[in-house]
Amino acid sequence: MPKSDLLRGILIASLAWPALAVAQTGGGHQIPDFSGGWARIGKEVEMFEAIPGHQGAGPMLVDPAHPHGADAPIGKRMQWITDLENPILRPETLARLQLTTEAGLEGIPHIKDQSMCQPSGVPMLWNRRAVEGRGGAIHILQTPDKVTIINPNDNQVRTVYLDVPHSDDPTHSWYGESVGHYEGGDTLVVDTIGQNNRTQIDRFGTIHSDQIHVVERVLLSPDRQFLEVQFTVEDPGAFTMPWSARVRHESSIRELTEQICPENNRFVGKVTVDGVITEDVPTPTDYTPDF
Repeated sequence: MPKSDLLRGILIASLAWPALAVAQTGGGHQIPDFSGGWARIGKEVEMFEAIPGHQGAGPMLVDPAHPHGADAPIGKRMQWITDLENPILRPETLARLQLTTEAGLEGIPHIKDQSMCQPSGVPMLWNRRAVEGRGGAIHILQTPDKVTIINPNDNQVRTVYLDVPHSDDPTHSWYGESVGHYEGGDTLVVDTIGQNNRTQIDRFGTIHSDQIHVVERVLLSPDRQFLEVQFTVEDPGAFTMPWSARVRHESSIRELTEQICPENNRFVGKVTVDGVITEDVPTPTDYTPDF
């Protein structure tokens, strides 16, 4: 199918949410046009949000007794202290997170995966904040058989294969195996399995196991200016029950730019990594030759 046919036109179905701007293919089918850059928005742009009206369990949130950002006292505005009362945590997950939280209360921050030059994984990929002057947090490319989601940090690539089943036994990897389909002409539904257990699931450093299963529903606003991802996480190795959250983005017209993580300043003082207080921030190193 020619790309010109795939990208022919953008239609506005109506003015009511969740009707979406769509691109029409030569075959007459309509798909949402997610292509371009998307920058994270929200009150706390590195924290997932509860889905309004959702009756089930939700994500880890900031402890109201220890607010973040502008709501926090001066000197504590950078701390991320989570509410450990959330019932989704299995005992071992709670124990690990409690170590990080206690250190945070003592002024020792938690360093996120991205700052250690590690891939974000799913759903944390959606939780990247944009950096001023360096483009959108993520970029999306669409072709008839796949959707490619680019994390500018070290040009990480996540591929969603369309209208195909999962492999019988996918190899565990940082982003896992994602398959998806367009539903009702207005939504991209993505099912991801096969992730390893090496990424953090949120800004608080919550761990997960390699049993994690994530289902995302990606929605576009009628004017194509806002993107919302509603997702459900199921992981019996780390959580007591499935839980759901959302993350929102706005369209970014800035180009995809080079962002090289190892050029970062590696000394960041005393921090916690995997619940351990350290001043030695690890950077992933592969000693296996590529040739």
